[in-house]
Amino acid sequence: MKITFLGTGTSVGVPMIGCDCPVCTSTDPHNRRRRSSISVEAGGCNIIVDTPPDFREQALEFKIKRVDAVLFTHSHADHIFGFDDIRRFNTIQDSIIPAYGLPGTIVDLKRIFDYIAKGGEQPGMFRPRIEFKDVDGPFCIGPIRVSPLPVIHGTKPTAGYLFEADGRKSAYVPDCAEMSAEIVNRLQGLDIMILDALRYKPHKTHLTVADSIALLKRIAARQSYLIHMSHELDHDTTEKELAVTPSIHISYDGLVLKV
Repeated sequence: MKITFLGTGTSVGVPMIGCDCPVCTSTDPHNRRRRSSISVEAGGCNIIVDTPPDFREQALEFKIKRVDAVLFTHSHADHIFGFDDIRRFNTIQDSIIPAYGLPGTIVDLKRIFDYIAKGGEQPGMFRPRIEFKDVDGPFCIGPIRVSPLPVIHGTKPTAGYLFEADGRKSAYVPDCAEMSAEIVNRLQGLDIMILDALRYKPHKTHLTVADSIALLKRIAARQSYLIHMSHELDHDTTEKELAVTPSIHISYDGLVLKV
């Protein structure tokens, strides 16, 4: 299983518009964060998790050639507003692409992208050809078994996902304020855990760095990575702070993990 970080930033991205802070003006490429998204590959199958506004740029930069399915964690703008660019993959592959999400997320997608949900003539080149699929339990996409991980993140129905392939297990939860003990127990024995860590100061709908580290210690994956980070987190400084916990790292756009 191969995981590529297509974006690692929060909803406004980094650098943030109109900000002259040290991180936003940094020349370190690790401090340039598109909105959060990953790809998960195994056995020739490629899954995209969320299509942020930066999705076209991500697909070009990281040379995404195929999309077998799209998973949505929730329907906030920074996770869905690149959805229209999936149509290019319809054209390349000459196929309908399934899009998965919690039932409430699918309702929102069909409302926001009503022209996709309605279908009609001239599909593919002019609008994405999508088969919407409600997620209510584990399912398979090619050789990858996917299980939803419901979490608390504001008022929108939100889930992360557990991926299992070739005897390996990884999980991705980019937006989270609370995670139940049941979900923590389900995540025991992971190879890779990727978890929200917005900033140092408390936030009503996201984990702080300290919250995330505490939760990651309970999950105890072989390796863990922080994601969905704001401009408060300088890459090198945060990585040095995490050195006391060798299994926890800060992610960056373009990071590739082979699980």
